[in-house]
Amino acid sequence: MKVAHTFDQSFNQKKYNEMPRSPKQFDKIRKQKKQLIMDTALELFAENGFHATSMSQIAKKAGISKGLAYNYFESKNKILDEIITTGFDTIFSNFDLNKDGVLTKEEFKFFINKSFQVLRENLRYWKLYYSITLQPKVAESFQSEYLERAKPIFSMFYQFAESMGSKDPESDVIAISALFEGSYIFAITSSEFFPIDKMEKVVLNTCFRIISNQKELNDES
Repeated sequence: MKVAHTFDQSFNQKKYNEMPRSPKQFDKIRKQKKQLIMDTALELFAENGFHATSMSQIAKKAGISKGLAYNYFESKNKILDEIITTGFDTIFSNFDLNKDGVLTKEEFKFFINKSFQVLRENLRYWKLYYSITLQPKVAESFQSEYLERAKPIFSMFYQFAESMGSKDPESDVIAISALFEGSYIFAITSSEFFPIDKMEKVVLNTCFRIISNQKELNDES
């Protein structure tokens, strides 16, 4: 029948339009689906706790089938790994900008500034991210891998502290790491009492005071 023929044409055209037309488009769709699963899992892990969240719940909230979710991630642990790695890389991709293995004063300033810029641009994401990473059993599961990935960063930081005249680089690196991590958590959880812009300036100047006894960042050592 003519009506049926017209319907078939319309249906087939719709299917054709929805199909990826190139490897590039297909890759884009896969990345979007993967990000959807990660974003959904991030919310559920933060809201319900990692161990209380199932792959079925993630798939349902994301509006996809459970089978499709498993096509991208073999388990919720793999989703968590990807979330943690993405957050780590987002922050530390700005460390040692030219990747020459030597941290300069300007690169350190850039790292601090960029880290707080990232926080400002997506505060909700980081609230969810830290609510997951601070869950005791979750923290235990990725702590050793995190420390292993952070070794080159701490090594460069140690050398930087030495170059700035630190008398105890190891202690200064520990103190500054705690300061940075703590300021991030305070800015995320209590931004009304710890404004991000103010925290950025305080952290930057305090870091330089710790490692070189400068009163202000602009002072010459």
